[in-house]
Amino acid sequence: MRRNATDNQYKRTIWLCAIRVAANLVMLAAVCVAMYQSYLNPASSLSVFCQYFFGITIVTWTVARFACSRIRMVYADADEGLVRLPGHKKYSLVHWKVAESSLCVQRPTQIAL
Repeated sequence: MRRNATDNQYKRTIWLCAIRVAANLVMLAAVCVAMYQSYLNPASSLSVFCQYFFGITIVTWTVARFACSRIRMVYADADEGLVRLPGHKKYSLVHWKVAESSLCVQRPTQIAL
C-alpha cells in the first residue's frame, strides 16, 4: 500500500503535536513532583526542587526530540529523503527542491554612457 504525501504530512503533524502535548504534560507533572519533594525536605528545598525538576525535564525533552526526529523520518514528505552526507556517519533527512533548469545564463550588460 503506497502512502499519499498529504497523508504523511497529516500523520506527521498529528504525531508531532501529540509528542509536544505529552511532553508538556510531563513537565507539569515534573513541577508537581519537584514541589512535593521540596515540601518533604524543607532544609534543602531549593536544591531538591532543582534536582527533581531538571532531572525530569532533561530526560523528557531529550526523549521528545528523539521521538520527533524519528517521526519526521518515518512520515517524510514526497520531496524529502534520507541522504548520507560526506563526513557524517548517519543519514540526514534532506528536503529536495528542484529548480527550473536553464539552458544558458545571461549576464546583465553594462549600460554605456
